[in-house]
Order: sequence, then C-alpha cells, then structure tokens
Amino acid sequence: MTTPGKITTSLAILTITALGLTGCSSDDDTQETGQDHPVENLLATDARADQQAAGAATQMAMQLGFNQVQPVAEHEIEAVRENAEDRSNAAEELDVEPTTCAQPIAELDWSPILASSEAVTRVDFGRENFQGAGSVEVAGITEDTGGSAQAADEVAAHQRAVEEITTNCNDLTMMLADESEPDWAELEYTFTAEPVETESGSGLLWQRYLTEDPEGQSTTALTMMTEHDGYAIQVAFIGSDEITDEEFTDITEAILASAIAQLD
Repeated sequence: MTTPGKITTSLAILTITALGLTGCSSDDDTQETGQDHPVENLLATDARADQQAAGAATQMAMQLGFNQVQPVAEHEIEAVRENAEDRSNAAEELDVEPTTCAQPIAELDWSPILASSEAVTRVDFGRENFQGAGSVEVAGITEDTGGSAQAADEVAAHQRAVEEITTNCNDLTMMLADESEPDWAELEYTFTAEPVETESGSGLLWQRYLTEDPEGQSTTALTMMTEHDGYAIQVAFIGSDEITDEEFTDITEAILASAIAQLD
C-alpha cells in the first residue's frame, strides 16, 4: 500500500520531474566569487554537445532576465533517475477521474534527464520577480550522442502521453494527500491542460487547483520539447499563473531555439 507521503512525493509528475532539484543560486553566488560562471563552463570547447546546448539555452535565459542560474550536479540527476520507478509506481496509484487518464498522467513524469543516456545535462534558472522556476534539459538519445534506441523510445512514449493528455485527458480531477490536512487527508484537485506548439517545439501548458476553490492558489507549468540531431531538448517553467501569459511561450521558444542553434 502506498503511504500518503509517497503519494505526495509522486507529485513530481505534476512538476515536470520536480523542477528545481537544486535552489537557484543568487547573483553573488554565480558572478562575484571570482570563479567561472557556470555558463562559461558549459560552453567550454571541451564540454560535451549536450552541455554546450544547455549552456547556450541558459545564456538566452539570462539575456531574458533569468539571471539566477544553477547547473544540476550529476549526483542529483542520478538520484532522480534512481527514484524514477518508485515515483512512477506511486503515480499509477493516484485516484484520477476519469480512470483511463491515470496511465497518461503517470507517463507524464518523464523528462530528458531520465533518458537511457550517458549524456544528460540540466540547468535550473529563475529571477527575483518570478514566483517559480525554469529549467533546460538536454540528453543524447542515439548511440552517436551517448544515448540508445531505448532513449529514443522513451522520448516517443512521453510525446504520446502528452498528446493523450492534451486530447483526451485535458480536464480531470485527482485526489491528492495534503500534508497540511489532518492525517494527510486527500483533497480533490482539478487538472487542465492544453497543447502548445511553436516553430521550435511542442508540449503542453497545464494548471492544477483545488476543485472547491478554483480562484485560489494554483500551480501552472509550461513544458516544451523537441528532438534535434540526436538530442532531446526540453525547456520548462513551473510556478504561478503568470506562466499562462503569451510572454512565457515566447521566452520558452527563444530558449529552446538557442539550444537547437548550438547543436547545428
């Protein structure tokens, strides 16, 4: 039996693999210590192609005002990868209505850092006036880029899940354990989603809020993914409902396009 705590932990499926594995560093941390800026390290001539693509994307994010930058350490990525199966099993036990949407929701808990690949990079970024976090992930998904046929299959499965959610599971309810409630009581949440497509990639914009309080606090996420030259690239934001503004779609597109251009 899955404990309420585990069900809550499984909400990584609704935060695009727990966006914010590490806290974004401050400007002082990244620019005033006398050490190389993390973007410079990612863009070094001896860096892997996935690192350089993530670096170029992060550079664009910084130009757009997201100057709080933190590359995610390899051991933190590995911890997420090791826990992926447990999260997936817990996600499948979520009480979702309609029940046919439980599997696609569980399969949404995938992003490039979970690919069967030896070449994966993730960078988190934010800004002072943004109530949320952003990230870019790049992974090789072919043998030539450090990945495998299995990695390519994983990308395809995720894309099918996104299509299923935006087509047939775009307005559903789910029961989630809430640690603020006595005995971790479950509360009903409404989950809505819509497809997003730009010149560089496609994905979804979703929102989750208490069913009994639709005007109250909500969680919003925008995720966009593409494949290019043997790499899977994803840019994602999660936070307040300001993410629904068209500005964030444009920002996501610009960051994604920068990663693609670096790989060319």
